[in-house]
Amino acid sequence: MHSILVFIDGTICDTRHRNHLFGAPDFYSENNILHDLPTQGSVECMTELSQKYNLIYIGARPNTYINTTKKWIKKVGFPEGEVYLGKNQQERMQIAMKLKEKNDFIAGIGDRWDDNELHLAIGCKSIILKEWEPNWDTVRRYL
Repeated sequence: MHSILVFIDGTICDTRHRNHLFGAPDFYSENNILHDLPTQGSVECMTELSQKYNLIYIGARPNTYINTTKKWIKKVGFPEGEVYLGKNQQERMQIAMKLKEKNDFIAGIGDRWDDNELHLAIGCKSIILKEWEPNWDTVRRYL
């Protein structure tokens, strides 16, 4: 089965309620993360995609928040999938290159230019959506 690399923050997760805390210890608190909302239509689109593809979630967060991130994914109703976190682009690139060894990526979905760099590095279609307000019909059209 083909895989899709799905970015978390800004793409499927709306963090705007806590963005004013960026850089502060509470930014990544479990309470704050668990109050994040899924971006509009993301749960439905990921559920549709999970019927045809293996979903792998990746986020720009320190790895110490992996369990909280997994808890959020389950809480808001996203389909199951592996979850990886890297606090900076270099860590995420290393994760993506390792994932490429054991996955056949057909596409990556993100909201930033550096997400596009990862998609190109793993040799798949890159779909970049508007941060916090993605148009999931764009994803459906290309996948």
